[in-house]
Amino acid sequence: MKKKPFVTLEKLQEITEKVPIVTKEQLDEIVKKYPTPFHLYDEKGIRENAKALKEAFAWNKGFKEFFAVKATPNPYLIQILQEYGCGCDCSSMTELMLSKAIGCKKGDIMFSSNDTPEAEFRYANEIGGIINLDDITHIEAVEKAVGYIPKTISCRYNPGGLFKISNDIMDNPGDAKYGMTTDQIFEAFRTLKAKGAEEFGIHAFLASNTVTNEYYPMLAKTIFELAVTLKKETGANIKFINLSGGVGIPYKPDQKPNDIMAIGEGVRKVYEEILTPEGMDDVAIYTEMGRFMMGPYGALVTKAIHEKHIYKEYIGVDACAANLMRPAMYGAYHHVTVLGKEDAP
Repeated sequence: MKKKPFVTLEKLQEITEKVPIVTKEQLDEIVKKYPTPFHLYDEKGIRENAKALKEAFAWNKGFKEFFAVKATPNPYLIQILQEYGCGCDCSSMTELMLSKAIGCKKGDIMFSSNDTPEAEFRYANEIGGIINLDDITHIEAVEKAVGYIPKTISCRYNPGGLFKISNDIMDNPGDAKYGMTTDQIFEAFRTLKAKGAEEFGIHAFLASNTVTNEYYPMLAKTIFELAVTLKKETGANIKFINLSGGVGIPYKPDQKPNDIMAIGEGVRKVYEEILTPEGMDDVAIYTEMGRFMMGPYGALVTKAIHEKHIYKEYIGVDACAANLMRPAMYGAYHHVTVLGKEDAP
């Protein structure tokens, strides 16, 4: 099958800059070959960001980023991340199939799903994916689908209550459908161990799109403390801790971006404070970044085709919400740059 081309640029563009990732002159040439609307990606920016993430967590020998496929399900972009050792975080059959098609091997896929058909558990196991159980009832579902409990398996944790990150950022895991309660995850580990599981992982996602360097270290502290107690009380061999996503990006030009180096250092300090003294300094850290990996390095390019002057002023374009990589939802903000008029009031 012939690959569909996509456009890349060599100039790195930070989300907080007013300078677009392409000049009007460059874009005038691009649209001669690629009619609008289309997506434009900064390949150099993607690569430098992937390198920075690896460097930020280089202190952990087993560190691995599993890119959240749902964030940008473009196989050619994901293959760029594969060059830096990234795997795929999947939540559906389609995402699993895409990951398999681009060459993901055993250990390269994390499968987290909360309302899962048996066929998806079966396929995830067949292609070497690590199954992350969202609910304690999934133990029985996986055993029925696969025929046994995989030797390596993970459980998703939800501590409930409020999770306060800073003075102005708070989330409520208790209102989220994801993950097991504290009592359930202890029961799940005991049950899985009795059914043949040998290596365990813990996964948690407690807040979304945080633009603060405090979130990951605070999440890590919660999960690291849980890991220590789980090991002591169940005897489970905890192989990895997956901090999932939640590290966000600044959508508005006046927002300050996260510092991934400071985030990595914050997690390292908590790791050495909690896990190392317990002899758990061989636990691998996994992440499942999505927005952070791709968000700042892509743009939807569209052309203005109509003007409407009534009670408000409207500009009609040749793109719509269906053209966005992620639909306009949850009050999402999409910054607009008009090429050639960047400094206009």
